[in-house]
Amino acid sequence: MTFKNFICKGVLVFTGLLLIGWLGQYIYMVNGEIDWFRLMLVYGVPVGIPHMFIIVPWHWDLSGILGMVALCVIVGGVFGCVIAAGLAVRAIWYIVGYPISRMLAGYNGKRM
Repeated sequence: MTFKNFICKGVLVFTGLLLIGWLGQYIYMVNGEIDWFRLMLVYGVPVGIPHMFIIVPWHWDLSGILGMVALCVIVGGVFGCVIAAGLAVRAIWYIVGYPISRMLAGYNGKRM
């Protein structure tokens, strides 16, 4: 494990997820309680945008088109929330694993 992986895949990803959560609290907090659907969308939409697909039916009316776009954003947000959870687990793994690997390398007398 390198220092670059520790920073790029660990610290920066975890900081970004914390920043999304801190800025998004004004969206997902309703009357002092967490609205879990909004929380999933706050974390899911920024992470899931590259994986999101939008189907635009041409021969429908405006309400059908907007409904289909909203459905695609919701589905992309749910998938993005699962991806964000995976990114958080991986970031914690890098944050915890790097100091342990450094201590083990120093204990064995080797340089990594």
